[in-house]
Amino acid sequence: MLINHRVRALLLTPRRTLLLIKRVRAEIPPYYVAPGGGVDPSDASWEAALHREMAEELGGQVEIVREVWTTEHPGDLDLEGWTVRHHYYICRLLRYDLTQRSGPEFSDPTRGQYIPEEFALDGALLSQVVSRPPELAVFLAANTALLAAHLDH
Repeated sequence: MLINHRVRALLLTPRRTLLLIKRVRAEIPPYYVAPGGGVDPSDASWEAALHREMAEELGGQVEIVREVWTTEHPGDLDLEGWTVRHHYYICRLLRYDLTQRSGPEFSDPTRGQYIPEEFALDGALLSQVVSRPPELAVFLAANTALLAAHLDH
C-alpha cells in the first residue's frame, strides 16, 4: 500500500482558543481544516515537517506537545491510488505573522484562500464546524477537555 503522510496541528493559541484554517474556493462551500500539510523527503521527521508547515502556512512558530490522532483516506487527484494518512498533533502557537507566509498555496490564486480563524474550546460549537475530514469536528468536540488541559505550559 502506498501511503502519503501528512501532519496537522490542533493549534492552541495564547488566547485559549483553537486556530483552524478556513478554506474558501470558488467551486465548493467553505470548510475548515487543521493547519499543516505534506511531509517532504527533505524533512528530518514528521515533527520537522510540522514546524516547516506552520512557518509556511502561518509565518508561525509552534511548540509541539504530542501526537493525538490519525486519520486515513483514499487519495484523490494527484494522490489517486495512495492512502493519505494525517497525523494530528496538539501544538501551542507561540507566534505568527501572516505577512511571512510562503509556499505554493499563497503564490497560486487558483488554490483559493487560507483564512486563519479562532474557535472557543466549546464542544457544541466545534461539533457544528464544517470540516475536512468531517470527523475532525467530531474529534474536536469530543476532546475539548484534552485540548484545554494543554493550554497552559
